[in-house]
Amino acid sequence: MARLKTDSLILISLCACLAVSCRTVRDAPAAAIRMFDTVRTSGYQVRIRTEQAEVTGILIVKYMDGEWRGSLMNEFGLKAFDIVASEKKCRLQHVVPFLDKWYIRRTLERDFIYLFRDAPKGKTVKNKRLMQTGEGAFVLKNEARRIEYSFRTFAL
Repeated sequence: MARLKTDSLILISLCACLAVSCRTVRDAPAAAIRMFDTVRTSGYQVRIRTEQAEVTGILIVKYMDGEWRGSLMNEFGLKAFDIVASEKKCRLQHVVPFLDKWYIRRTLERDFIYLFRDAPKGKTVKNKRLMQTGEGAFVLKNEARRIEYSFRTFAL
């Protein structure tokens, strides 16, 4: 009988410790996500989806001279635009004509600068939410414009 009391007391203690540790991990603040590597060149399969259209392609990004430089091109190698971004600003260059509208450029620049900063994981900031959906897969949702950007890493 004494052995049963001891065993049940140990079991209850373990359950209490597990409950406290699980609550601590769950209630911890969301970690920041850094999508782009500052050491090596990164490659992503990209899908930009709106209610009316969808653009898919490949994004190649490299960190050099204090800023990220990259290109988004479709699967056939036709370039959609180049990106030059730092922690504070993002510029699109050499944009294809169907995307070269001031409101599209501004939206893309604001969404991409969110990616190049340390974005809070899963939290909505300025109507944008960045989520990590798997190993090397990210989704950015611009809730104000109803745009979804999907990124999946691939080896170069």
